[in-house]
Amino acid sequence: MQRATAYAALASELESWRILPHADLLAAVNRPPTVRVVVADGEDLSLEITVSWASKKLKALKVTGTAYGPSHLLTERLEEALIVPIPTRS
Repeated sequence: MQRATAYAALASELESWRILPHADLLAAVNRPPTVRVVVADGEDLSLEITVSWASKKLKALKVTGTAYGPSHLLTERLEEALIVPIPTRS
């Protein structure tokens, strides 16, 4: 797995989740991972996204993305996460 290529694909996938409406993100909390296969530099990458609460205060969501390369059963794995604040109502 080309790490730079996998990181770019993973960052793009995370960004697409970051801009989703909050209702869509909330619907994905603690659900099974969403998996999508993309081809990057001729290699199949499996991109797995999970959404969970970032803390017990329930004010932000954590979106975790994992990229698995063709040999993911060995060592080809890259993980990143981002935090999406949930606006509070006044």
